[in-house]
This record gives sequence, C-alpha cells and structure tokens, in this order.
Amino acid sequence: FSQPHDLCCRRYLQEAREEEEEEEQFRRTGKALIDVDSIAKHTSSIKREARKPFEEFLSCERYGAWRQEQRIVAARLKKHLKARWAIQKLIHEQLGRFQANYNRAMGPTKMTDVAQFLMPKWIPAHELAALFWLGDWRPSTILELLRSLAHSLWDPIAVERALSQLIHDIRIEEAVIDEEMTEIQANCVLHLPFGPTNTEGNWLALARVRSEFKKIHRVITKAQNLRTKALELAVSKVLSQTDAAEFLVAFVGIQEAIHEYSMKHKTRKGPVCIDELAIHSSVLE
Repeated sequence: FSQPHDLCCRRYLQEAREEEEEEEQFRRTGKALIDVDSIAKHTSSIKREARKPFEEFLSCERYGAWRQEQRIVAARLKKHLKARWAIQKLIHEQLGRFQANYNRAMGPTKMTDVAQFLMPKWIPAHELAALFWLGDWRPSTILELLRSLAHSLWDPIAVERALSQLIHDIRIEEAVIDEEMTEIQANCVLHLPFGPTNTEGNWLALARVRSEFKKIHRVITKAQNLRTKALELAVSKVLSQTDAAEFLVAFVGIQEAIHEYSMKHKTRKGPVCIDELAIHSSVLE
C-alpha cells in the first residue's frame, strides 16, 4: 500500500512543480511582451512628437504661401477695377462732350443760328458734302464705322448682330426726320414769297419764314437727339467697356483725319469731291 502511495505523491509533486514552472514562464513571457509593447508605443510617440512640428511647419508654410497668393491676386483685381472705373468715367466724359456739342441746337435760337446749325461756316466744304446731315454726322454713318473695327472686337459675331439691328432702327428714325425736312423744304418752295411785296406782305412773309425756321429747328433738334442716342446705345448696348473706349478713340481720330484732309483742300477750286483712298490712308497714319 505504501509504494503506490509514494508514487502518487511523487507524481503529484512533479506535476505541481511543472505547473509552477509553466506559470513562472508564462509570467516572464507576458512581462516581456508587455515591455515590448510599451517600448513600441513609446517609440511611436517619440516619432509622432518629432514629426508633428515638421508637419505643422509644412502646413503653416503652405497656408502662408496661399495667403500671399491671395493678396497678390486681390491687389491685381483691385488695380484692374480701378482702371475699369477710370475707363468708364472717361467714356462718360467723352459721351458728355458729344452730347454737349449736339445740345447746342436745343436752346433758344435766332433764324441765323438755325442756318449755322444746318451749314456751319467753320466746317470745310469737303467735310460738309461727305458726312454732314442736318448739322453733323449722320447717326447711321457713325455706327457703320464700327464694322471696320468688328474684327478686333471681343465678340465680333455678337457685335455684328446687335449692330445690324441698331443701324436698322436708327435708319428708320433717320427716314422719318428726312420726311419732315422734305415737307418743310416743299412748304418753303411752294408758299414762301420770293418776289417783292408791300409792307403788309413783308410782315406776313416774315411770319411764314419764322414759322418754317422753327420747324427746321425742331428737325435739327431731333437729329441731334438721334446722334446722341446712337452713340449711347452703341456704347452701352453693343460694345463692351474696352471696345467702347477703342471705338470712341477711333471715332475722334477719324473725325480729325477727315477734317485735316478737308482743310488742306479747302482752297482748291472746282466741284466738291473726296478721294476715299486718301482719307483711308490718312486715318491709318
């Protein structure tokens, strides 16, 4: 009985010892694993702390560069806006000068003033014969100048479409004014006395003349208003701001070229005629 009992005791002690050794080994291994994890976490935190300032530096650098670019672009936009406002102001001033010139015929006038509006003495004969219509440029002629600039405009197709419609509308109004002027001329020829009259007849004739001159003055006023309307619509409805500025510059240049050419030929004798090629060359110069 004693021998089996001893064997059991020894086996039990052996198993207990092995279990203790396994637990000890497990504790050692777990501690080692814990140490490895802690070291890895610590190393990772060190790397993150080392990387964090560099990433922040890159982010600040990029943000600063972006803000600098924004400031540069904003400054450029502001400069262009100021230039655009300045150009718009100059366009309004130039239109105002044209309007002031056209409005000279709208105030109270004498009969001699009406004649001067129709045939200004300060305008050379060549210029009068070529361009003038009831005191100044025909509105549709002013607009036709845009066709020569169409190739250099921002949107030539759209400009051509809008310009054609505008010229069509302006020519209708010109035709109405021409009809009124034709009727006045017919009345003058048919009803005004051109021969000698007595004293009472002189007063009646003068009253008729005054009446017809008032009608002529109203027609001239309509023509001047139509010129203003044509310029304003071309600038505001047909052309962009830049194109409008270029057009006004070109229009003044063409006016000056034609006037200078007419002044050079003012003293020539014979019928009034204009060499189109010569004017074109002068404008290009």
